[in-house]
Amino acid sequence: MEKNNLNEISGFNYLLDYYNTHKNTKWTEWLQFDQTFCKHGKQGLVGLLHLKKSPKEKQVKFIFKISQYINYLVQHEYTVMKGLNELALYCPHFCKAIGTILCEVDPTVKKTGNPFQITTKYPIEKEVLLSEHIDKATSLYNYIKSDKIDDDIIYSTVKQVLIAIAIAQRKKKFTHYDLHSSNILMKKCNKDVVFLYVLDNENQFCVPTLGHYPIIIDFGFSYINNLEDNPAWSSMAHTNVGFMSDRYDHVADPKLFLVTVSKELKNKRNNKKANIFRNIVKNIFRSLTIDWDCGWDKKTKRGASDYVINMLESYNKNSNLFDNYNHYCIDLIQSLIILPLQEQKYDNIDKSYTTFLKEFVKIENEIGNPFYNLYILKGIVDIAREVRADYINTKSRPNAVGYFRRSVFERINCVSKYCNPKDIHFEKMLCSLLCLSKNIEGILYDVVETRMKEKQFEYNKMHLQTIEQIYGAIEANLEHKYKFNKNTVVFVMNCITEDCSRLKLTPEICKQVNNIHQLEKGSFLYYLTKP
Repeated sequence: MEKNNLNEISGFNYLLDYYNTHKNTKWTEWLQFDQTFCKHGKQGLVGLLHLKKSPKEKQVKFIFKISQYINYLVQHEYTVMKGLNELALYCPHFCKAIGTILCEVDPTVKKTGNPFQITTKYPIEKEVLLSEHIDKATSLYNYIKSDKIDDDIIYSTVKQVLIAIAIAQRKKKFTHYDLHSSNILMKKCNKDVVFLYVLDNENQFCVPTLGHYPIIIDFGFSYINNLEDNPAWSSMAHTNVGFMSDRYDHVADPKLFLVTVSKELKNKRNNKKANIFRNIVKNIFRSLTIDWDCGWDKKTKRGASDYVINMLESYNKNSNLFDNYNHYCIDLIQSLIILPLQEQKYDNIDKSYTTFLKEFVKIENEIGNPFYNLYILKGIVDIAREVRADYINTKSRPNAVGYFRRSVFERINCVSKYCNPKDIHFEKMLCSLLCLSKNIEGILYDVVETRMKEKQFEYNKMHLQTIEQIYGAIEANLEHKYKFNKNTVVFVMNCITEDCSRLKLTPEICKQVNNIHQLEKGSFLYYLTKP
């Protein structure tokens, strides 16, 4: 068999090398704004940057993503994508991250404008995510509604996505949480390319691509085990619809993906295969209490963050920011929590909250602008995270408080020169903020643990418990018509050896493969790869 480096083939290694060579220099020296996409994600502004030194006839481009809000979207998404990069040598179905850069951004920019063109007196510094550009791609949703795309291509894509998620679950405890057809881009390849996925010695799956393969994007709500022992970057405001971004959920992705895609196929195509597929999906997930249009858990309760907000809202009267932008504020403070969530006491949360607010409003009242106040709050949280270990140590505590005080004033001066709020008790601000984050962790832990027990009770009623089993049910009912031939190229995606290779087939082997059941083709081809 011939080994293949998928990162070399895709051009990813070139982008990564270029980034690593230039990342310590000012980004404007090696990158240039190209465009902002009209269609962007739920949370981020997305567009293109191109390399200044690439030839005009073949401009190399990065995707950039900036959060629309003051939050930790980029930090979260980069952590997830960096973890998924580890699968790239044998699973080509996840968009790959390049790195991050710090940029000055105009906070007044519109969604379709150039965020790097500064027109305000006080620009803010934001982290920007860089990822590979999936050129000449369209969404799976566009495939579904197109009458030029054959049904078999759609069902091949469904199978490829399921196996990609199965691989990421096994290797990284990954859950996407927002896996719908608009978050899957489609790329073209040779129509005779076949993917042989080797999950382990017992599970091998053969999927003819029919000339098309999917790449999964947009990881703003995702979970991966790389997040463990790191800050809880992602919002916990959407747990009521099933987005448990602090933990792994083996059912969430196949459920949302299959429910939404089967619904779209029934609406857009409404043929025999679409009806069979929809019935399969309903049978698999019938024990779950879900919205059969969107795949979300039915909204019967509040999100985890709402419980925190409801507990604290009566104390907000002195703070316009916390009163009117409470979700944003809680999401920022929540980032002081280190995953996994742990049980904490929160009976004194009112004391830690009011103590922090008393000191913070001294800054808030001086600044006035809620956007800049949120930016300052994020800075305070970041500084608290930085000095936490030194503050806990009684010997280094005075230095930690001094550093915290100086850094907070530096943050304020980023958005308002000569602003010098009076009478702030910085140790009270720091201590109460750290205590508040522990209290919030306790609430989130109780809410999410309770909700997950309810979900697990429903999961236990499902007859098919793994993606491999779900794949088998779909494959048994929706077989493809592809015939192996002299042009067939089999890419062996091997999760055991964690590499990719090409398997050459003789005419005799092609004939044998065509005569066996689809569910047995994977095992048969895998046997041929063994020495």
